[in-house]
Amino acid sequence: METGNVFQDHQSLIDQLRYVPLEPMEYCQRWVKPDPYRNYRKACIHAIAEATGLSSQTVKDWGKNFYRRPRYVLRLLRYADLINQLREQIKDGQIQFPPNFPKE
Repeated sequence: METGNVFQDHQSLIDQLRYVPLEPMEYCQRWVKPDPYRNYRKACIHAIAEATGLSSQTVKDWGKNFYRRPRYVLRLLRYADLINQLREQIKDGQIQFPPNFPKE
């Protein structure tokens, strides 16, 4: 097996995945850890607001399970999910930034 083909397969998978919507509750299930000292919904609202750049009040206005969210948010949450996965892999030492990676 050629490594170039493996890279292309992974690249294609990433390109396809970024178009798969990620619902707010799915994002919370993946990235918001239950904390007995904090309300889970508030933690979700904060995490979604941080990931999307929207205000917490805007996210809160989407309803109990965030069903009134705009469609574009689904793509923003997918992008945030991919970035979070990269962060975990960098933290674990599985991948490293290339030398020419922007510092700012």
